[in-house]
Amino acid sequence: MRPTSPRRFAELQRLAGLIQIAALRSLKVRYRGSAVGILWSFSNPLLMTLMYTVVFGSAFLQYFDHSIVRYLVYVFVGLSVVTFFLNATSEALLTIVTNGALLNKIALPPAVFPLASVAANLFQQLCTTFPVVFIISIVVTHDPVRVLLVPVVLAGFALLTTGFALALAALYVFFRDLSYIWGVGSFMLWMTSPLFYPAQVAPERVRVWFHVNPVGVELGALREVALGTGSLDWGLLGTALLTGIAACCAGGLVFARTRRGFMDLL
Repeated sequence: MRPTSPRRFAELQRLAGLIQIAALRSLKVRYRGSAVGILWSFSNPLLMTLMYTVVFGSAFLQYFDHSIVRYLVYVFVGLSVVTFFLNATSEALLTIVTNGALLNKIALPPAVFPLASVAANLFQQLCTTFPVVFIISIVVTHDPVRVLLVPVVLAGFALLTTGFALALAALYVFFRDLSYIWGVGSFMLWMTSPLFYPAQVAPERVRVWFHVNPVGVELGALREVALGTGSLDWGLLGTALLTGIAACCAGGLVFARTRRGFMDLL
C-alpha cells in the first residue's frame, strides 16, 4: 500500500485541480458580460418563492400557524436545494458527450466534466442561497445543534447530486434519449417533493412516494434542521445522509463500469 499511496494522492490532487479549472471556466462562460454575475443564481429560487407564496400561500396558511412568513421560508428552503439538484444533474448529463472531442484529443479523466458541473452549481449556491438557509436556521430554531447540522445535511444533498450526475452523464453516452427521459423524471421529482405544499395535503397513496423519492428524503431532513423545533428526528437525518452516500457510491460505480465504452461512441 505504501508505494501506491503517494501516486494515488497525486492522482486525486490532479483530479481536484482539473475539476476546479473546469468549474471556474463554466462559471466564467455562464456569466460573461453579466452585470451581477453569480448573484443571478439567487434570483430563481427567490422569485419562485414569491410566486408560490402569492398563489398558494393563503391556501396553506392553516398548516403554518397562519403565518405567511413561515410558509415563505418553508418554500425557499425547499427550492434552494431542489433547484441546485436539478440544475446540476441536467447540466452534468450532457457533459461527457459535449466534451467528447476534447476527450479524444487529451488524456483527461472523463469524470472531471460531470463533477465540474456539480462543483460549479454548488459554488453558486454556497455564495447565494445556502448561507441564507443557514441564517434561517439560526433565526427560526435558536438551536445550535440544528444549526450545526445544516451543513451536514447539505453535504448529503451534494453527495446525492454527485451520484446522479455521474450516473446520468455516463448513461447518456449510450442512451441519447435519456435527456428526454430525465426531463420527465425531473418533473416527477419536483412534484413528488413537497416544495410549495405541505405533505399533509397530499393523498395517502402519494405520501408513499415522499419516502421513495431521494430528493424528498433529503429535503425533509433539511427542513428538520433548518425549520424544526423540539426533539430532533435522528432517524430521518441518518436516512438522508445514508441516502446521499449510497447514491454517490452507486453513481460512481455506474460511471466506473461504463467509462471504458465512452471512446467508441464519442
